[in-house]
Amino acid sequence: MNDEIKKAVQKSQTVLQEAHPKERAAFKPLLLSNPNYFGNLAESMFTPILPICCNTHYEALGCVGYHPQQEYLEAVVYIYQPSGYGSNICGLGSTEYVRFYLSFDNGATWDDQGMTSFQAHNIPEGTDGGKRLEYAASLKVDPKRKLCFFNHMILVRAILSWNNPPPPNQPNWKPVWGNVRQETIQVEPRRWFLGAKDFVAAKVKLPPNIEEILDLEKPIPTKMKSLGAAELSTLYKGKGVPVHRFAFKELSAFANAQTTLSAEAFTKLLPGIQINPDINDLLFPKTDGDTSFEELKCIGLDPNFPDTLVGVIQIKKSSGFSGGPCTDGSREYVTFWGDFDGNGSFETCLGTASVRVYDLANIPPEGVYYAVRLPVDLNQYRQNCKKGPKVVRIRAILSWSEPVPCANPNQVPTWGNREETLINIAPSSLAPAGKILNMGGIPVPYINGVTGLTTPDAKFALNNLPPDTLGRPCPFAGRVTVQGFPVSGYSYVVEVSQDQLIWTPVLTDLLVEDQNGIFSTHKANSITKRFDYLPFTQNAMLLLAQWDTAGDARWYVRLSTYDGGGILQGTDTHVIQLDNTGPEASIDITIGAGNCGKFQPGTVLSGNFIARDDYLGSYSLGVEPTVNDPGEAIPSPSSGLVNTLPAPGDAWTLDTTGMKPCGYVIRVVAVDRAIVDSQWIGHPNSDSAGFCLEEPIEG
Repeated sequence: MNDEIKKAVQKSQTVLQEAHPKERAAFKPLLLSNPNYFGNLAESMFTPILPICCNTHYEALGCVGYHPQQEYLEAVVYIYQPSGYGSNICGLGSTEYVRFYLSFDNGATWDDQGMTSFQAHNIPEGTDGGKRLEYAASLKVDPKRKLCFFNHMILVRAILSWNNPPPPNQPNWKPVWGNVRQETIQVEPRRWFLGAKDFVAAKVKLPPNIEEILDLEKPIPTKMKSLGAAELSTLYKGKGVPVHRFAFKELSAFANAQTTLSAEAFTKLLPGIQINPDINDLLFPKTDGDTSFEELKCIGLDPNFPDTLVGVIQIKKSSGFSGGPCTDGSREYVTFWGDFDGNGSFETCLGTASVRVYDLANIPPEGVYYAVRLPVDLNQYRQNCKKGPKVVRIRAILSWSEPVPCANPNQVPTWGNREETLINIAPSSLAPAGKILNMGGIPVPYINGVTGLTTPDAKFALNNLPPDTLGRPCPFAGRVTVQGFPVSGYSYVVEVSQDQLIWTPVLTDLLVEDQNGIFSTHKANSITKRFDYLPFTQNAMLLLAQWDTAGDARWYVRLSTYDGGGILQGTDTHVIQLDNTGPEASIDITIGAGNCGKFQPGTVLSGNFIARDDYLGSYSLGVEPTVNDPGEAIPSPSSGLVNTLPAPGDAWTLDTTGMKPCGYVIRVVAVDRAIVDSQWIGHPNSDSAGFCLEEPIEG
């Protein structure tokens, strides 16, 4: 079955769910009228009107995987329909949200890892006639890691929801449009030994006086041994791993004339190993690669910054991957090509991504799911949205142990397979090379050129989520990251100024990440005080500068680009509003004995509180400790979104009826809307006042 027919069959199965176009178009108003209109809420006082929970007519999660070395969760989302996504490519479209959960106890409990998203549009060019577009949604995580001899398999659950973000900490929540996928993934082992702590965890009894010769409090790096064919032959005896699998590197090198050894000398390197007479056919299959050990299941494009091609790989067996987690294991390589001129030749190789895999005992029947990630520079292929969407066919070839060369997009791998899909390249609204692309994590078109604050429709470049869900303007604080596309052979400097007369260069060393996830330090030239532009492969996040800010002033940020001879070629200047001062927060009890006073249960306490900031995000009032029943010990007001009055502030009350006799504090927490360190929202500040509820004295 060819790829086109296979995807058409998959799509026909999905289309069995009705489209409900009227309800799709009126989705948000219908939810406002009845939060359980579509019957997706397990516990709700509202009666469902049209139960269509988990409808995948328009979109569906196709695969979920994890890159254990780079620590990225990946979900590939299929977009099936030519319409139903809000607008064409020139409009805002609509949002596809994906929230991820991890379980370390086989599904008994789930830890919310956060949410990411991307914009979907009406793109008939990629969805008519049985076709589909494939997107990826990526989320950086930091799961708990163990030493290599422990179990490293955990569960991941992803929830896809169109135009309605999945709420946090609700792993069993069901979307209206979208679906839920759950898979087993593997966490990368910890590569250092924690001395005494690991001895305790492993229940190992230490020899006497061991601490006199070893410092058990210092981490000790572990080794990652690579196993050769002879060692693997012993390891895999009786486990169904064929010779041309565990000795693949050696056999492939000999067959491809990558060694000067004679056949007789070569066979002596593999004592006791019987070579199959059909070895040539096994090493060089004519039609399809062997997918009995691994298979590339999905590929897609994450359109958030930077554009990243993603592949999800299913590992099907426990053995055959060159050793367990205490060894170097082996690599799964995926090479990507693009057919940018539409002639079907896939002449443009975009690069190769890889992930390290291991033998894992007792993998589930469904396998273990990995991901590969390849950041790509697609800027040269973007076009104005008025020309329509830029839909491109992508080919990806999975090859275990050694990558398929870029020069051969038609090669059949020995171990692996080929997948093709369609992606959409976002239109040319991004800044060109030699320009600032993002400041503080926000694309510069979403930063007001006069106020230096975010615009109402601003979104973070990395996750497509708004800095403020209400669309209020946000300032910036802490470390402001400046990003932009490279200009080959050129250098640059980023400078800041309050008056555009005196400019200060930003020369902080940059910790840049290459396309393989390896970090290195990039420094400015000590003489010219300029940075060289790094190619995309060496600087996948396109870092230009990182400015450690202070104060609350409005600043100008200027990028100056120089050619190879040091001649200025142009500048790009933008405005940014800083806010490094946290909000004002205070609270007092004014009734009776006031702060730290003693009261009888049933007393209605009252006082004043202040929560103020030029860019207030929200405030909340609460009582600690939380020892009372739900519905009790709730101040009025309990939260708000606007500034209180200046001192003495707004009034608050607390009815203590039903509260347990105890020592308490009433706390106010205020958070502003500052974008901190280019990724977080809000400086928090709090204040509290203590009081005591005493048992009444019986007389």
